[in-house]
Amino acid sequence: MDIISVKMLGNPTVMYNQNKVTFPYKKAEALFYYVCLNKHVRREEAMNIFWADTDEATGRKNLRDAIYKIKLSTCDTIFSPSKTYIEFSDNVNIEIDTDNLDVSNARNLYTGDFLLNFSVKNCFDFENWMIEKRNFYKDIYIKSVFEKVNELVSIGDYVNIQKYSDILIQNDPYNEKTLRYLMKIFALSEDYNTSVKLYYDMCSVLKHDLGVEPEQKTKKMYKEILELKNTFNQDQQKNNFDELKIKVENLTGYYTMYHETYPVLATEFSNRADFSVTDVEKELSNIEKDLKNIDNLDTEYIKIKMEESYLAGRYYISKGNYNKGIEKINISIKLAEKLDNFIYLLNNYKQMIYYGIQVDNSEIMKEYIGRSMNLLEKRDIIEERGIMLRLKGLYFIKTENYKEAASNLTESINIFSSLYMFNKKYSVNISACYNYLGQMNKDLGNFKEAFDFFMKAINICNENSVLKGLEIFYSNAGQALYHMGKYDEAKKHINTSLEYFERFNSIWGRDFAECYAALIEIKNENLNIAQLHIKNAEEYANKLNNPKSIDLTEKIKKILEEK
Repeated sequence: MDIISVKMLGNPTVMYNQNKVTFPYKKAEALFYYVCLNKHVRREEAMNIFWADTDEATGRKNLRDAIYKIKLSTCDTIFSPSKTYIEFSDNVNIEIDTDNLDVSNARNLYTGDFLLNFSVKNCFDFENWMIEKRNFYKDIYIKSVFEKVNELVSIGDYVNIQKYSDILIQNDPYNEKTLRYLMKIFALSEDYNTSVKLYYDMCSVLKHDLGVEPEQKTKKMYKEILELKNTFNQDQQKNNFDELKIKVENLTGYYTMYHETYPVLATEFSNRADFSVTDVEKELSNIEKDLKNIDNLDTEYIKIKMEESYLAGRYYISKGNYNKGIEKINISIKLAEKLDNFIYLLNNYKQMIYYGIQVDNSEIMKEYIGRSMNLLEKRDIIEERGIMLRLKGLYFIKTENYKEAASNLTESINIFSSLYMFNKKYSVNISACYNYLGQMNKDLGNFKEAFDFFMKAINICNENSVLKGLEIFYSNAGQALYHMGKYDEAKKHINTSLEYFERFNSIWGRDFAECYAALIEIKNENLNIAQLHIKNAEEYANKLNNPKSIDLTEKIKKILEEK
């Protein structure tokens, strides 16, 4: 059976057995559409619609010609042989899009106005009929869309309402009753900006097209929504600050301090190794975007910006992105000075000390240790003094003033040992001091004493279930064992160190661990494995820009070349 598919919603198209049909002239095509919709059309009715301005004989002749042209364009058996009616025969399967349209499905099937862009010159009755049907189907479509909007409102799905709102406005741009309904819906969903925008758009259309203003009911609703919006914005501003504050606090807590390996953290944070580098960087980016979206420069904003800049500075310094890290730290210092925030000023100074450690710059360490000690003269916080004595001890190790180094580290141990009696979280600082004492003895060539101090640091961590810091302690212990000639034990400690580095996504100190891993494999004549380690060491040394590890890397590369 022949199949004729007719699309009259939107730009009309007719397909005969999947081939596009082209009619020879408009009235023949218009007659075809008229029959498609009405199904049974009396011949006299068709003549009156399309040839009302001719006599009866001419009208009949024109009708016969139009029917003949339709048959030529489709198939000879398209119409029944009736002499009274024009109707499709049972020999052809006619599929017409309007036949299946109703309120339940119109929002999905409606593809445009009825016979869009179609017209017939000097055929006013047909034009009137077409406009009537166009409005009829559009009304079904709009009712269908309204039905969907009401359904979405009933289930609280305000996200998907926008699509249908646009449809209603586009198809009935002057209907203020619809506008008020939509404004109310968006206001109920607290999307006041969209609600207000709808009003402004309507004002513009009414003024441009009709030269009038909105109705009083519409103006009244607009004012009510504007008042709600202002109240909401004030509440939202507070909520934005609260949410940002929580984000910064959470990230600060979860982010293990990659550069300063020995932070004083609450127990629930000190062992976390599941917060990846990607997570940290993404969250920092999100926080920065949120800050940019807040149009406010009050004290609360400045405080959050100070905290975010400090956190970002910590992170970027720890990853070797020094320019960005120092830029962020300097921003945080300025804001801390503006707010007279002692704690954040001290924290930022400490980060600059850690930067000095990371790039092996004793002068930077000295400057910011001095600034920190001056702060602590004004307001003494015992645990901060203990941290500063430890860092001061490391500075003296780097400047080879070992007597002062031992004195400061011993004093730091005493402070944290007394604090440890009240809170076990200070154990990591005691471990850090023993690690520095080990480092001092290693520099002096006292490798056995150095190893004992490193093991003290490791044992304190294990006794208190502290993981962070172990990557450094095991690395240093492995290095001491290497210099003692105990290569198998050294390899075991270095491998444990590398496992912790991988676990924490940490890079500070990994350059040295990879260097000694390479040296051990050279001793064992595993040169291919040694090459892999020295390649890693070179990557981390260059990223951290540490002159000591860069120099050691070059020496080991020369040893490998000679092999």
